[in-house]
Amino acid sequence: MEIKHYGSFSAETKNNTFEIEEDPPRPKGTCIPTSCSSITFRRSKTPYYTILLTVFLGLAVGLVIHSFTSTASSSSTANTANTGGGRASNGGVVSATTVPPTKEAATTTSSSSGAGSSGGSGKAAAATDSTTNTVPSCEKLTFTDKMHKGMDVCKTQQCAGVVYLRYVSTSTFACANDAKSLPAPCDISLCPGIAPPPPSPSAPLPGAPRSPAGTSGSSGSSSGSNWKIPSRLLKPIKKVRISVPTSRPQTKSAQPEPLSTKDPVGDIGFSSVDRDFLFMQSVNMLWGNKSNIPNRRWPTHAFWENLVVGQGTDEQSAITALPYILQATGQQLKVAYPYVMSSAAQTANMYDLQATSISFGPAADPEHDTYKRDVVAFDDLSVSLRWTNTKQGGGGGGPRRGPQRGGKVETTILQGDPFVTLSISDAAGLRISSEQTLVLISRGKGEESTLPIACDANQPKAHRRASVSGSVFDVYNAQTDETWRLYTFPETTLTCPYPKDKNHTATKFESPNFEGTARLAIRNNCTTGLAKHCFETSGPPLPPHDPLPYASLLDAFSSTVPKGGYVTYSNQDKDKEVMVSLHYESESISFNKDDSKPPLPPLLLALPHHIKAGAFKNQQHGGVVVYEGSHRSMIGQQKAFSGYSIRLSFPKPDVLWGDERDLVYGKENVVGALKSEQKYEFSLQWKLGVGDPYNAGKLNARIARLAIIADQLNETETRERFLDNLQKSTELWLSGSSPNPLVYDKDMGGIVSCGCLFDSCNGKCTPKCTNGGPSVSGGCPTMGPGAFAAGLDFGNGYYNDHHFHYGYHLYAVAVLAKYRKEWVLNSMEHVLLLIRDVANPSKDDPFFPRFRHMDWYIGHSWAGGVFRSFANGRNQESTSEAVNCWYSIALLGDALGDKNIKSLGMALLAQEVAGAQAYWHIMHDSDQYDPVYAHNGITGILWSNLAQYQTWFGQQPWAINGIQMLPFTPISSYLLDSEWMGQQMKGFKRACKESDQCTSDGWSPLVCMAQAIVDPSLGLECAKGLSDSEFSDLTAEGNGNSKTNTFHFIASMGA
Repeated sequence: MEIKHYGSFSAETKNNTFEIEEDPPRPKGTCIPTSCSSITFRRSKTPYYTILLTVFLGLAVGLVIHSFTSTASSSSTANTANTGGGRASNGGVVSATTVPPTKEAATTTSSSSGAGSSGGSGKAAAATDSTTNTVPSCEKLTFTDKMHKGMDVCKTQQCAGVVYLRYVSTSTFACANDAKSLPAPCDISLCPGIAPPPPSPSAPLPGAPRSPAGTSGSSGSSSGSNWKIPSRLLKPIKKVRISVPTSRPQTKSAQPEPLSTKDPVGDIGFSSVDRDFLFMQSVNMLWGNKSNIPNRRWPTHAFWENLVVGQGTDEQSAITALPYILQATGQQLKVAYPYVMSSAAQTANMYDLQATSISFGPAADPEHDTYKRDVVAFDDLSVSLRWTNTKQGGGGGGPRRGPQRGGKVETTILQGDPFVTLSISDAAGLRISSEQTLVLISRGKGEESTLPIACDANQPKAHRRASVSGSVFDVYNAQTDETWRLYTFPETTLTCPYPKDKNHTATKFESPNFEGTARLAIRNNCTTGLAKHCFETSGPPLPPHDPLPYASLLDAFSSTVPKGGYVTYSNQDKDKEVMVSLHYESESISFNKDDSKPPLPPLLLALPHHIKAGAFKNQQHGGVVVYEGSHRSMIGQQKAFSGYSIRLSFPKPDVLWGDERDLVYGKENVVGALKSEQKYEFSLQWKLGVGDPYNAGKLNARIARLAIIADQLNETETRERFLDNLQKSTELWLSGSSPNPLVYDKDMGGIVSCGCLFDSCNGKCTPKCTNGGPSVSGGCPTMGPGAFAAGLDFGNGYYNDHHFHYGYHLYAVAVLAKYRKEWVLNSMEHVLLLIRDVANPSKDDPFFPRFRHMDWYIGHSWAGGVFRSFANGRNQESTSEAVNCWYSIALLGDALGDKNIKSLGMALLAQEVAGAQAYWHIMHDSDQYDPVYAHNGITGILWSNLAQYQTWFGQQPWAINGIQMLPFTPISSYLLDSEWMGQQMKGFKRACKESDQCTSDGWSPLVCMAQAIVDPSLGLECAKGLSDSEFSDLTAEGNGNSKTNTFHFIASMGA
């Protein structure tokens, strides 16, 4: 007989005895229920039993893998190799079987994944709570070791000779030959992930009785029910006095003026194109009322973008608004509170919107109500939705409404809002439901002396409450161990939720004709501490806890409702720091209309980079931390604060153009490299503009760097030669006259590439694009339907990576502005089109969205576009290329003496660097990421709900590191911290040395420049070994770099 453990601890008996006997022996490879008599605990003569058990979390690693890859991390949709599955072996999940399971056993295993499993064998061993009497035939076991003290186990199942154990309550373990004799059999809801092994009947669910072995259950409840409400939820509210700020709302800050308001087509002369009809028809339906899209300014990279791409309402269209994951279906919100699961390859916010979420919406009746969802407003930090009943018939389970009364529900989803809020009108009613067992407990008006009134499924049917009333309620999800707090304004009566019968866990409660405001917030996600997400990396589950201060905090701020937010920034040349401020707007509601209390500022949550940027160092400028505990997500803890704004302070870079630094290490190598490259020119293809804007931009930026370096070396003639070539190429792209022209997308409001179906007759004719261009119907293939179109030009037509692509072009323009300012000023409206596309700062620009890429709350940009939705949300790979774009805008503003453009670029630059250093550059000892993932030291792709150690083009460590460093320019030393680079260098160098592709594709020079940040002399030694082929135009990375730039960067690191 084998006992499987959770974690890396082993059993020790020493002088005590712990014996397990099997009677009779079970055939291997089968999963069968076992009765209490299958195990025997024998008391030794010593006073205490010292038993070191570690609990195995889940039936098999396959369970964890299935949960990991199906609930939150949609690896297939991300086109990535998410192999996932549990944690590393040092204190992680261990194998659960000793022999390969049969098909029957495998089926059982897969069906039990997810927190929604309520199963457990009808013959499982039983346990009593510490408040009940133990059965005489059973021994009381007391755990005295530090790890298990005060914990119980529950034997739930045996498979292939393995006994599976779960912690149950607090102090005792009870066992009997006949489960009927136990006053409270094993609470299977506290043993998540256990499926009923076939062929036994379906397990009774919480609220339904447990049948004796071999008999069928009944649907009625009785005093012998197996499940009860956690006792902590049946105690009166205990308030914890919390000091909360009472600051007044600030006067709304002035917003930046638009860079331009000129029409790209009518005023500037760009060609315009129409998008694919079916694509636009689909997205317009998801938006709802098309008038809600202001002047064609489509926010293509917003945190909520999934609402308006793909299906828009399915699980693939979930959005992340920390601390929650939400799905806005056609008539309600599904709300899930994620937990974190990690492996060496990835870390993820895990959730299951289908099985374990809370549905929050109107009390709709499918036969009489048809709701339509619209996106009605959005700003820098939030999005607002409205559901309108278009059928205007009866109400959900209550009195039928007249045809003149429909039903309307609105919500504003704000990042960092711990509440989910519904504003309900026209007698739409309120319903909360789940596929799992919900328990509703009224707490009256939330007063401290009020005794809770519960809808108790353990009461006989004849004595069950039909409803409870109040304005403050607790909602307990028995399967996920979560307790949510519900507030209603005004007070209301809610029907009690009970499972339909023993085979149904789904429950709902509602107030059929409710009108007012309803707010829902997670109060405690580990009410008993026994759900699978409450376990640490190794060892037993976390101790049960009830964070009273946090519950009191929710109560205190329940009447302040955030309504949206906006961002401001400031930095002048004389300033030492860049300031970015997040401002919040809110309104106050009350249980009592006569309430004269002053309104409180909203309660919100801050991310790690907010705290690092000094958001709470000076209370004069906004938020105040009001709770020392935190929510958690894969990217770190979220601290509760209150305020109408928070101000973030970021240091400015100490260099801008690069000529501020002397060339110390190997200046002669820079001179020699420039001499060898002084006649460098593009190949014919790129001279003609026959190619994609991304690679064209990299080549332009390469020449721009050569021009600046030549100027620093006083090589004026060489500089001018480079500038001549650069001006011709830049003009081709800026004017929209290349064979692959940039055009204006009048449907969505952006500058996109038309696309080029390339043909050079196998090198026998002049390179050309064969698709015809914007003047021909269907002549812009990037705008067409399907994956082929979405893949052209790296997805530019569907708004993938615009800041990467145009950032290189803007760097070239900035260099031209430094030396040929008049030429740039004459082309300024064309230049501004690129800036307006990626970084328009003003809501008053009628042709482009505000801040297309930057997510100011999350602290960095998003790169993924609008072709489809992903369950993992938004994503970005190369932070360094995002940094390059904002750096280039700042350079252009500096060169032109335009303070507005420079300030915009500096704010975006400082924010992106802070985000990259917080969430991509990971120190091994970081307490922000899970240690098993943090050991990588770097994130390759960051999604809303997933961080991956890989790139879109491979899992090689040299690629993962390199894509977060290129291109190397003077600003790289601002982005790449020397301590972090020192940590990464050994693995980066080794991986590149062992890969021929790293050299042939031109990634190897990055290793040398990265090395120079840590040790310039070693970087110089490395660069001397590089060959010219590693800088070829034909390489994937070397085409954007040069030997001159490599030696120049290294030489400047010694200054």
